[in-house]
Amino acid sequence: MSCTVIIPAYNPDEKLKMIVKELKEKSFDVLVVDDGSCAACQPYFESLDATVIANPKNLGKGAALKNGISHLLELFPHTEFFITADADGQHSVRDIGRIREQLEAGNDFVLSVRRLSRKSPLKSRVGNAISRFLFALANNHYLPDNQSGLRGFAVKHIEWMLSVKGEKYDWEMNIMLIAEKQGIHVARVPIETIYFDNNEKTHFQPIKDTLRIYRQFFKTQIFAVISIVLNLILVLLHTIFLGYEYFVITTMICWGIYALLCFVVERYTIFRHIKYTPGVRRLIFSIFRYAIYALICLAVDHFLHWPFIIAFIIALILTAIMEFYMLKVAYDQ
Repeated sequence: MSCTVIIPAYNPDEKLKMIVKELKEKSFDVLVVDDGSCAACQPYFESLDATVIANPKNLGKGAALKNGISHLLELFPHTEFFITADADGQHSVRDIGRIREQLEAGNDFVLSVRRLSRKSPLKSRVGNAISRFLFALANNHYLPDNQSGLRGFAVKHIEWMLSVKGEKYDWEMNIMLIAEKQGIHVARVPIETIYFDNNEKTHFQPIKDTLRIYRQFFKTQIFAVISIVLNLILVLLHTIFLGYEYFVITTMICWGIYALLCFVVERYTIFRHIKYTPGVRRLIFSIFRYAIYALICLAVDHFLHWPFIIAFIIALILTAIMEFYMLKVAYDQ
């Protein structure tokens, strides 16, 4: 089975040449995307034993990957799978080979999972922790590492992947979010965690790129955000005019708003051109979530006598934390 490794590269060093050499020895096709590197790097790209295409200027990792994917079947028409890997040596050829093994075994969407320890750079650990939490709440599915750039795909996913928004690191997060919403099974492969010089040479800009990632995240989850805002407005009005009376009915109406927006409207807007399978898991979790909201509000009223709106906000926070750890425990089992 033919498998191509796509490597986005911006002003790379000698590590890229070593990776390409080892990949060719392991019978991989290699497509390198020069993401607007400086003129001094052009002889370096010409010396690579790989197919090289270029962006006219530095557009970002997501744009480079999409450029490579869009040209993949034109350049390698017999390719059945493709793997995305970084140019800085953080992904070993051995682990890239393990991704290929999973693809050849019948998995058409494979995510690598790094073992992040206290020795890993702080910005990597913090960023991954935040994305794990938000991703779990968005999809009711825990992934221990959704930011690793080493991933494998069957070529049948190319069309929808190219339609995903994002030009930089945000594109990789959106790919995982939309894959989950389609009900695509994501196989996971533990890999070695490799950082050079505490990851100081990374092109990832902690503040700017993190804000970009989560801006795209909330765009993809816009109807969940709208439903929460509408829930809070409804609960506030209920608090002003009814106190706690009939609060269970209002909580049920809040769930109805969530279900309408996130299972119906979302289907015909964000996912109108993409297969959409929200699944029984998300529906069950949503019912469970709002039932817990009602129970927590009842407890707050009984023991603390705080206003319904305060109880509802407490319920939102506590349920989100509880749901995250339930998903994590289920994964760990």
